Amino acid sequence: MNVSQDLKEFSLFRDLTPEELARVAELAVLRQYGRGETIFIEGTPREAVYFLVRGLVKVVKVDEEGREHIVAVLGKGQMFPHVGFFQELPYPGTASAIEQTTVYAISTRAFDALLRRHPPIALKLLRVLADRIVQLQAKLQELAVYDSRERVVAFLRHFAEEQGRVEPEGVRVHLPITHAEIAQMVGLRRESVNRIWNQLRREGAIEGERDTWVIHLERLQ
Repeated sequence: MNVSQDLKEFSLFRDLTPEELARVAELAVLRQYGRGETIFIEGTPREAVYFLVRGLVKVVKVDEEGREHIVAVLGKGQMFPHVGFFQELPYPGTASAIEQTTVYAISTRAFDALLRRHPPIALKLLRVLADRIVQLQAKLQELAVYDSRERVVAFLRHFAEEQGRVEPEGVRVHLPITHAEIAQMVGLRRESVNRIWNQLRREGAIEGERDTWVIHLERLQ
């Protein structure tokens, strides 16, 4: 694999010179995870920052009653976790591979040193973190004011925008997660997601089977 070429796909590193990119590539360690494998565990010391090259990762938090809540599904081109830079903070959630997944890991200390040496990268990181805050605020608003159907529609729109591939027939997404997992993300019961999903299929807003779906955004209401 061409590490420099892979890293250049991330907005954080896109404007680096070949020499700067080569130095970042020297810090990156390739790691691969099979479906269901844990990448890191909530509360353990934060040892690395991860850059997702292929596959999907879910991040889960456990509440005081021991219930799991999926807080994010991440795909190609995203970094995680988004917290703890320049601080000795533990991992904020548990990350695991939804499918066969490839990441580059850069140790926390090496990444923090990289940010200090290259202020433009640090500024880009601030933009990434700001975008993440906006996304979380939008999600909280959706959970507070959206009805059941609107929550599922919002999930599909977000996933299509972040992970979809635009094709003549619609936006194609690879979505290997269950209705129960979607229900966790949008604060609904699995039965509600099943019902709304079937409604959207009948209306022609989504079509597909199992892990691959085509979303027709113009019909998604």
